Amino acid sequence: MYPSVRFFMERLIDYAGLFPPAELPLGAAIQNYNRYGRDQDSWMLGRFIVPVSRLGELASYKSMFSEDHPLMLSVVGNRSCGDKECLGLLTGSLDRIQTFRNQFQEAVEIDTLELPLPPIPIEAPLLDAVGMGASGAGLRTFCELTYALDPHWEPNMLEALDKIAAHNSVSEAKIGMKLRAGGVTADAFPAPGQIALVLKACRDRNIPMKFTAGLHHPVRMYRHEVNAKMHGFLNVFFAGMLAYAHKLDNKSIAEIIEDENPDNFNFTGDGIRWRNLTVTSAEVQAYRACALSAYGSCSFDEPRDEIRELHKLDQRS
Repeated sequence: MYPSVRFFMERLIDYAGLFPPAELPLGAAIQNYNRYGRDQDSWMLGRFIVPVSRLGELASYKSMFSEDHPLMLSVVGNRSCGDKECLGLLTGSLDRIQTFRNQFQEAVEIDTLELPLPPIPIEAPLLDAVGMGASGAGLRTFCELTYALDPHWEPNMLEALDKIAAHNSVSEAKIGMKLRAGGVTADAFPAPGQIALVLKACRDRNIPMKFTAGLHHPVRMYRHEVNAKMHGFLNVFFAGMLAYAHKLDNKSIAEIIEDENPDNFNFTGDGIRWRNLTVTSAEVQAYRACALSAYGSCSFDEPRDEIRELHKLDQRS
């Protein structure tokens, strides 16, 4: 296996089995996570994603985990309609997280908070409170911007990202951005150009990203279950890394995101390559650490099995 494969895929897939479309019972999802964490592909597995409202239900499964095999969690906060409600819910979420840590002790690691921000103009006091609260609890925060995919989406998104960048420029409590890349219906999928816009905007503003929803498959393809083309996780992460390495514009980034040919996405002894554009292995490792964190998927089997079927993990050129 090339080092670039390891750097690209290591802990890439956060397991979101509790969420649609899988929407498994908690017992089945946590048992899956425990099993995945002990098999040959455990190095690709990231955190177990759990809504903060269901943290307490995990207590029954404490015996499955230990200091040597901890339950690694990313906690999803509650949605809100305004800034006061958002901060009130955040306070409650942080209290629940600390209570759960006290209960599980060394058998749990909670280091990530995924917080939906209300669909309003985002102001500095809200971001300051979110950043300081989460950072004080030892959490890396990725905020989801919940604007509807309508004609106002682009200006709303760019304005909010400007506010996050301004916050990050003066605060040690950095905030990242979480982008929803799909859902269970066709209208939940942003267009390639919309994903490209956010990738470029976050690159230009030095905002780290993670992704959720819709990235079950390595390469973009049409899927009958959603009556739409689903984005590929290779497309999105290759596009992000190439955008950083080559200062690509929106059109060039979108071209990578909408590419449906698996042969164009390659791992090499020196890094990764899409057509004639390359990123070194060292850059792949750096971008994963600082810019392109991970993505949540309600399936672990689909992405790891399908990338293996494409012979990308053992690729030789």
